Amino acid sequence: MKKMLNSTASVVLCLSMAIPAPLWSQAVNVKECAPRKKERDFPCLTESGIVAQDKKQFRELLKAGKSGDVAAEEIEEEVSDQAEQETAEAQAAEEARAAAEAEEAEKARQAAAEELKKAQQAAAEAEAAERAAEEVRAAEQEEQLKQAEQAAAEQIAEEERAAAEHQRAEEDAATRRAAEEAEREKEERKAALKAERKAQREAEKAAAAATALTENAADAEGVEVTTEEVTEENTRSSDEEFATSVDGAPTSTARKKSKDDDGLSNFEKALLLGLGAVVVGKVLNNGDEVVSTSGDRVVVERDGELRVLKNDDTLLRQPGSNLRTETFNDGSTRTTVLREDGSQIVTIRAADGRVLSRTRITPEGEAIVIFDDTQPEQEIEVSALPKIDFNRLQQADVEEDALARALGAELERSDAQRFSLRQVRDITQVRMLAPEIELTNIRFETGSAAIRPAQARSLAKIGSSITEIIEENLRSVILIEGHTDAVGSAAYNLALSDRRAESVALALTEYFDVPPENLIVQGYGESSLKIPTQDAEPANRRAVVRNITPLLR
Repeated sequence: MKKMLNSTASVVLCLSMAIPAPLWSQAVNVKECAPRKKERDFPCLTESGIVAQDKKQFRELLKAGKSGDVAAEEIEEEVSDQAEQETAEAQAAEEARAAAEAEEAEKARQAAAEELKKAQQAAAEAEAAERAAEEVRAAEQEEQLKQAEQAAAEQIAEEERAAAEHQRAEEDAATRRAAEEAEREKEERKAALKAERKAQREAEKAAAAATALTENAADAEGVEVTTEEVTEENTRSSDEEFATSVDGAPTSTARKKSKDDDGLSNFEKALLLGLGAVVVGKVLNNGDEVVSTSGDRVVVERDGELRVLKNDDTLLRQPGSNLRTETFNDGSTRTTVLREDGSQIVTIRAADGRVLSRTRITPEGEAIVIFDDTQPEQEIEVSALPKIDFNRLQQADVEEDALARALGAELERSDAQRFSLRQVRDITQVRMLAPEIELTNIRFETGSAAIRPAQARSLAKIGSSITEIIEENLRSVILIEGHTDAVGSAAYNLALSDRRAESVALALTEYFDVPPENLIVQGYGESSLKIPTQDAEPANRRAVVRNITPLLR
């Protein structure tokens, strides 16, 4: 310390010697730093001639030994006091800061504790609310379960009461139905017996009248009578072709109108000539226009619809029979076929050739009316007819007994309406009420109506089934339909389909002795395609059989 002071004194001495006294005294116009005082006024001039601007600079001068005559002990004490003061101040500041931080931390802790408390309280309240809600739900569920059990019990009791009442009602109704059914059956038997006796009496009267008319027809005025003996040469067989061109043009059997054709004004006379005498383009008395003729069939058009006219007695022309045809003034005809066994088949046709009635007279004189269209027809509401969805049977796929059951199936209908033969033939919705059996073993070639013997033998099952049905009910009527594909004109296809149906009927009579008087044939041309295509499709060239007996009056 002394060395430092000596050095400082030396420096001051050197400075005082180097700097003139007037200049020094002029630069420092401050008081000297009071010696040995802790509190000094600054700025002040130290003994070493250096101006201390503040306490900090003075301490630095003391440390450097440039304060002049200040003792080392004082300097140390001063420095120590100052350090202690700074330390105290720093400690006080640190303590204040720590206190502030502790206060902030305490506030944060208190706030967190408060939030935690609130959260715990909220959670407790939520849990309590959930428990309360769960208890309410449980109570409601229990109440609902009790109500459901009670309702179920009441429903079961009600159902048991209803079931018991229903059973009693069913038993009562069954008893009433049984009584009513018995009474109805009794009345039906009486009515059927009465109707049968009446029909028999009327048939006997008709047969007697027909016999009397036949015996006296030659002398009757305006009645033209023709007779013919049927032989192999003047009958048609099932293997004959259809000799008409595909475009439906007239064949050589059709001729042009001439001045001598006075009979052409009467269509029934043309029918007697074999239908081929009618010229294409002629308008008949009933307004029908002749579209095509094939020698044994005439296709006419009225209001845009085509009809085929033919002689329904062709099937009855069997070798060994004798035919007697009476043509009356109104154009209607009556044909009597006398067979070798003594039985007779009497057919009455309208002026346009449509068959009206057919009666079988046994050798014993019993008259059996097969069908009768001479009575007025009932009006048909087509939309009210039942929708029957029969499965189409294919003759090749089923046995003979199944065919017999299908043909003999009675149509169950709630109404008592029956139809004329014309309505069954002409109205599709009526015809569809009877199940159909497709003769899949018969497939016609394009433009052909012939059935070869090999094909005809495949009709054994259906022939046997039809014969069985007719033997059980002599009034049975079997409809045989013919169909074509769409190749060719509509008129040609209509005539061709009708000829195909006739070929099937002829085969059944030729090979299996099916009574021809119980068969009705009808062609529908291309109007009912099985496969909708305009191409030559073999599946569309087909024949279909229906038992229409339940539909007829």
